[in-house]
Amino acid sequence: MEIDAFAREFNEKMSQVKQFVEGEDIKDILGTEAVNHFKESFKNEGFEDKQVVKWADVERRDPASKWHGHSGQTGKFSTARTQAPILSGETRELRESISYVKIPTGARITNDTPYAAVHQFGLQAKIYGKKAFTMIARPFMGKSVVLKEKIEGKIENEIKNILK
Repeated sequence: MEIDAFAREFNEKMSQVKQFVEGEDIKDILGTEAVNHFKESFKNEGFEDKQVVKWADVERRDPASKWHGHSGQTGKFSTARTQAPILSGETRELRESISYVKIPTGARITNDTPYAAVHQFGLQAKIYGKKAFTMIARPFMGKSVVLKEKIEGKIENEIKNILK
């Protein structure tokens, strides 16, 4: 390849890389990878930063607890709830409400359920709107070394494909 042809092709490839890095596609990678990673917390029953940190167990699994088998949907005993994953109610609303929106600097991950912060940070809540208690924090979103590596790998692959 002649040096002039190489220079033209190199400049074109660098322009494509710049367009990718400054464009909307990279924001989709950021958002999609983050949403998928945070949804994995529910499958893992814990949050993964460098490794999975398991959540504290729930009373509905403890046969000695007055909440054993408690169903938040019906308010009654449910055999299925004695084995159900932590933070995975009958509707799976908390998990399914994780989404992202593109912002000028990347992607913002959101969860618009009114009780997301209660579980994430361990805030005060009320049982059936009456008795106040403090929820145990069970973080399902946050900074993560593993997520960062996943995103970097996806972006690296995209740039390699552009440079082929």
